Amino acid sequence: MSLADDLLKQPTAEEVAYKPRTEFDGVEGGYIQTGALPEPPKSHAELLEFFGYDPAEVCVVGEPRVSRWQTYDERWLASYRFQIAPKVAGPSIDELIDDIKDRKRHEATRASTSGVFVYQAGDLQLGKIDGDGVSGTVDRYFASLERAVANFKSRSATESIGAAHLVFVGDCIENGGVSQGGKLAWRQSLTVTEQVRLWRRILLETVKEFAPLVDELKVSVVGGNHDDATRTPVQTRADDNWATEGAIQVSDALAANTAAFEHVAVQVPPKDQGYMTVGVGDSVFTLLHGHQFRKGRAAEWWASQSFHMGNPAGAHFLCHGHWHELGVQQTASRTIICSPTFDGGSAWYRDKTGAESRQGGLVYVTRGPEFSGLSLI
Repeated sequence: MSLADDLLKQPTAEEVAYKPRTEFDGVEGGYIQTGALPEPPKSHAELLEFFGYDPAEVCVVGEPRVSRWQTYDERWLASYRFQIAPKVAGPSIDELIDDIKDRKRHEATRASTSGVFVYQAGDLQLGKIDGDGVSGTVDRYFASLERAVANFKSRSATESIGAAHLVFVGDCIENGGVSQGGKLAWRQSLTVTEQVRLWRRILLETVKEFAPLVDELKVSVVGGNHDDATRTPVQTRADDNWATEGAIQVSDALAANTAAFEHVAVQVPPKDQGYMTVGVGDSVFTLLHGHQFRKGRAAEWWASQSFHMGNPAGAHFLCHGHWHELGVQQTASRTIICSPTFDGGSAWYRDKTGAESRQGGLVYVTRGPEFSGLSLI
């Protein structure tokens, strides 16, 4: 060895060879990290079986994280990291229908319809892992629903209320593979089909709670940005979303027992439109998620729709969500009401700002353009 070679010596590390690996706890989920591959795995089933999992019990969640590089001989290789989770069996549309067929005939309450009881909810983002996760969101929602029913019964004992309006203003599921270009795919604990299944079951239970209480029940559902069925690489119609599809499935199921649910009407926006304007009792509502405008700009959106003779021009109330906080803006004859959130929060937003959202749904009673008794429950 020459003097130059001796001076150029370095303590080269003995690198640990990279090996494919996987972790899975059987409850919350885990991951599969492949080694270098010239081609992507042919199928999820083949991948799962290679790593010793049963595709009937374990599934791949979201899209993989991909790392690509070129070798010294100009070949391209890639490694893939897949998130995996246990498969969860859930009710089908047939089970929804079977559940509904057992409901008893609706007994008319004979109450005046001058007042409309509104339960407004949004941003459940079912499947999101932040905070207390899916279980926390579900528990929070049903606790809110229980309080809403109790609130209705208390008010209807002293007020003239004959109609109820269940308002769902979008982001009903997390759908992290679509939102923000798919960046949130890892941060969800349920597959999209499981998220939709959970959402439609929640909606059905909500209808079943309120249906016996009133002679007119309107169930209005709009989609949010998280609910979009697809956005990249193909963006489809504004109405192509899982929130309204879940509502349509519930509507189909309710039709199986008209004796119990003939007075219930589920409504979603028209084709290729993300908002709608509907009348309930003497009040007119425009419903949308809120991603159509910047924070604090709902009145500008409403004014533009009105200027161009859109249906929102005749609305008394504009109900939306998206911003994860309760907000009310009012003039003499118009009111904007923004829903808070039901999800477990946002770790990213908390780290950035320290802020946490107040969670829950809203209840209030409307008579024409007037409203009273707004409460966060």
